[in-house]
Amino acid sequence: MNKKTAVISGIIVVILLLVFGSREWVNGNQGRTLEKEKMNRIVSAKYPGEILSTELTNREDKQQYKTVLKSEQGVYVIWSDAVSGEILDMNRTENEQVQEEGITKDEAEKIAAKHGKVKSAEFNEEKKVYLVHVSSEGKTYRLEINSATGDINSKNEVESVDEPAQPNTKITQDEAKQIALNEVKGTVTDIELDDEDGVIVYEVEIETKTKEAQVIINAFSGEVNSVTMETKDSD
Repeated sequence: MNKKTAVISGIIVVILLLVFGSREWVNGNQGRTLEKEKMNRIVSAKYPGEILSTELTNREDKQQYKTVLKSEQGVYVIWSDAVSGEILDMNRTENEQVQEEGITKDEAEKIAAKHGKVKSAEFNEEKKVYLVHVSSEGKTYRLEINSATGDINSKNEVESVDEPAQPNTKITQDEAKQIALNEVKGTVTDIELDDEDGVIVYEVEIETKTKEAQVIINAFSGEVNSVTMETKDSD
């Protein structure tokens, strides 16, 4: 009788452990946010295409995943419940330039600015690079900047065929540099002619250890119109 009672008691204990253990496991997983990779698998199973990005957001006071999907029909933004994985909303976006996570155009221009004065910048969808034109020491360069890493893939000098012929001036470029250096001691990083309210001037960029300066010089009289100083960025 004691043996039978012991067996029954053992069975009851096992059942109780299974019941409470299962309840504990269920409660422990309730409200847990899905991992990004699992969310991507859920989206891919429902919609064919290339997932460009997935980010966890707080939308309508709930945690939701925002997934950008590129398909043959266009680019779509998909909103999903971050816990259950349920697809809540899906909208086509007019922005055909949606890119993978990486640097922005402003960040690309900031990188390029270390090599000269930025003239133009555009994103090349096919190569996934930013094409940035900069001018330095009277020359123009084209930089290819990796949109994912921010690395400069290439830097090549190009001819400024679209720029108008430079006017004849009394002050030469070398003389303008020297005048500017008399105002600010440092290294000339760029110099170019510009038209300010009908007056032709030299814009001379000078870099020191802690400052970046721009000296405006009348291209005919050699007079210094202005000197602007800015503190360099710490990065």
